Amino acid sequence: MERGGSSRPAVGAECGDCRRVVVLSDTHFGERGALLSEPRTVEAFLGELEGLGEVDLLVLLGDTWDLWRTGLREAHAAGAHFFRRLARWGGARGLVLVAGNHDHHLALVCSEERLRREMGWYYFPLKPGDPPGSAGEAGPAWDAAAGVPLSCGMEVEGLSLRLVHPFLPLRVGGRDVLLMHGHHLDFFSRSFWWAKTAWLARWVLGRSRGITLSDIDRLNRPFFELLTFTAEVPEIRRVEYLAYRFLRLLARLLRFHTRTGSSPRRYTTVGENVHEAEELLSGLLPGYLPDVFVFGHTHRAGLERVRVGGKGLLLANTGCWLEEEDGGSPGTYLVLDGGVRLRRLYDWEIEAS
Repeated sequence: MERGGSSRPAVGAECGDCRRVVVLSDTHFGERGALLSEPRTVEAFLGELEGLGEVDLLVLLGDTWDLWRTGLREAHAAGAHFFRRLARWGGARGLVLVAGNHDHHLALVCSEERLRREMGWYYFPLKPGDPPGSAGEAGPAWDAAAGVPLSCGMEVEGLSLRLVHPFLPLRVGGRDVLLMHGHHLDFFSRSFWWAKTAWLARWVLGRSRGITLSDIDRLNRPFFELLTFTAEVPEIRRVEYLAYRFLRLLARLLRFHTRTGSSPRRYTTVGENVHEAEELLSGLLPGYLPDVFVFGHTHRAGLERVRVGGKGLLLANTGCWLEEEDGGSPGTYLVLDGGVRLRRLYDWEIEAS
């Protein structure tokens, strides 16, 4: 986000001061092992939400669709039942989707569509029998008062939702809560593993007075888009992920890590991401620090109390909904109401003290 004069980002329009917000991330629809692609798991999750009472807002905090491993049509099909059931359930007053790194392409499409509308360019679907050049119905209207850098309306399987990027600020139970997918934390890792954001950014932006989230997005966009578009070609996709697995194995063998052992790579705990969170929050908006900072991305759920700029705040990682062999916290989600509770489907609940 570009730096501004306000000490507090504008709150989203879904609820002025929400009473209850449920947050889950990293469903990775389209990837093998996506738990919420299974109807039985969807019913169990909705059953637990029913037990909570009224939910003001349900937030899908990034990597909802895995567009790096599958095409959009395939990923959509994998999550279609989940969205249809959410639409029929209707237990949440609002639904917001925050773009992550694996579905960052949706934010790019949203940004380009806004630019086209500003220039007076419009795309309209043609109805059967319409002559070329005729206009059909316009798409979902823009929410100009969203209060975040990027926002647009979407409809998925009959369910209306709002896409935002790169973060979502809310007031929940009198607390300031800031929600991000978490991949922006990678930029602040001291590890050489994330060379695409670390050394490249330092070289390109070395003369900059400071780094904004917009800078980080611009640096990552070519890499993200490359993976998104090559996912449409199965032959390339297989080669890419063979190389990816080899690099992960090599990194483990060579023990790439930071001096403190902290890194926002997958499977790291909240405690191992404190440094990156402090770096991001201390420079995000001058004079603003949330009471609770919520992110996902690493697939490891957890809660951690920290101090940033002299203020105590809570870091909360939502975990993931992807069954994995070597780590992660599958089936976890966060409940924000009178307290902050981390829950795992069928299993346990932890409340922040």
